[in-house]
Amino acid sequence: MLRTGKHYLESLNDGRSVWVGDHKIDNVATHPLTRDYAQRTAEFFDLHRRKDLQDQLTFVDEKGERRSMMWFIHRSKEELVRKRQYHEFIMKELVAASMPRTPDAQNYMLVTYIDDPEPWEKASIGAEGRGLAQNIRNFWQFAMDNDLVVAPHFVDPQADRADPNAHANSPALRIVQSTDEGIVVSGVKSIGTATAFADYLHLGVFFRPGAKGDQVIYGVCPANLKGITIVCRNFTGATDAVEHPLASQGDELDATVLFDNVLIPWKYVFHIGNPDHAKLYPQRVFDWGHYYALVRQAVRAELLAGLAILMCEHLGTAKIDAVQQRLAKIIAFQQSTYAHVLASEDKGFFTPGGLYKPDIQLFNWGRVYFLQHLGEMVDELLDLCGRCAVMFPSQQQWENPQMRPWLEKLNKGAVGEPFDRIKIARVIRDLYLTDWGGRISMFENFNGTPLGTLLSLTMKRAEFTGSGPMAAFARKVCGIASAPECASEYKSTADYALAQDSARNENRRVPVQAAE
Repeated sequence: MLRTGKHYLESLNDGRSVWVGDHKIDNVATHPLTRDYAQRTAEFFDLHRRKDLQDQLTFVDEKGERRSMMWFIHRSKEELVRKRQYHEFIMKELVAASMPRTPDAQNYMLVTYIDDPEPWEKASIGAEGRGLAQNIRNFWQFAMDNDLVVAPHFVDPQADRADPNAHANSPALRIVQSTDEGIVVSGVKSIGTATAFADYLHLGVFFRPGAKGDQVIYGVCPANLKGITIVCRNFTGATDAVEHPLASQGDELDATVLFDNVLIPWKYVFHIGNPDHAKLYPQRVFDWGHYYALVRQAVRAELLAGLAILMCEHLGTAKIDAVQQRLAKIIAFQQSTYAHVLASEDKGFFTPGGLYKPDIQLFNWGRVYFLQHLGEMVDELLDLCGRCAVMFPSQQQWENPQMRPWLEKLNKGAVGEPFDRIKIARVIRDLYLTDWGGRISMFENFNGTPLGTLLSLTMKRAEFTGSGPMAAFARKVCGIASAPECASEYKSTADYALAQDSARNENRRVPVQAAE
């Protein structure tokens, strides 16, 4: 039930087809471009087997089996907090929250299916009698029993937005044949993260106007199925672990996946054929990933604040009033980001299956706040560092006996040892001044929904329209008698939003028909 790192690494040598830039990878666990990240993932599994971490990283299920906390289903606020504290521990233990797609993050996005399997089957078109809801239950159990890593792939190719038929005619993944054995699919899923290191691919779609039913596919498939090619971007990591303490620990390698007439057995299919189903459910799948993203962002904000404090203390500037005010801005950024995590948990609600889910609006507004202010806070940190962020000796220069006395004087600080400043600067450089760090920042900006889309989707929620509670208060103050009819563009989401509010306020489950 608790996988070992050794078993995970051995499982990667399964014949999967993986490219990294111009390099064909023979074995993901041993190739120089992939082995470091594979090793970090192996360490993830081994952490769960440590007796001293048992209470933090594992739980005992109703059958008495000890399992990883990544499979823990939370049915109360206290249990949600326990799950979040587990995620925080993993983030801080593995590459300082710079591995956005650790297995616990990947697998969190399976929760919506197991929470309420029936609508996925009932809404399907072209899978009559296939028992898709039971497929969901069976795969969840199988994934738990084998401690699998299941990487999401929902994003389809960018289309010509000037062409109304672009999505229908795009090379996006589609069903080309349906047989007694399963569905045969061909096409492209344009981006996923850490795909080369996953056991299974989690397939889904985001609704696009003009998309056809044969493009609507939700389910899973082994990463090594015949006809699948995983095409990763160029490697952005580093090889020198001393000079680059974070960037040398591996690169997640975002990837495009090509499917050439791939047979996916029916047992792995969760839903097919219904574009209307894809209008609401994909976002609900990713809600769990977006809550997780805010937790990670709060941890990243904590590290940013800590680095600023350490550097200013070493430089002897931490007691200057003007510097303290600037440090306070960075600390306020961390505190405000974390406050959104706590508020979303406090104002959570119950899902159709009885899970306790954090308030969607609050964790999404937290993501908005983080994205809007991160660049400013990084600039503050780099400015507070002065030359220290870029002008520091290499390890070989530091060890040179002629240079060493001068370099020690040059880096002597108000506290600690001269070499401490270099250690701090190396981490700052890796996070904010390298291709590796730039990729992490880009991931934060575009993960799931970029800032502009996030703001647009958020404003389509019923509570922020003219008939919502904020406008109702203002209407009362202004003496306006009644609320107007909700604008048509909001009607598609209004019922679901109201159902969530009702569940939260009355502390009951959302009726399945309302949630659908």
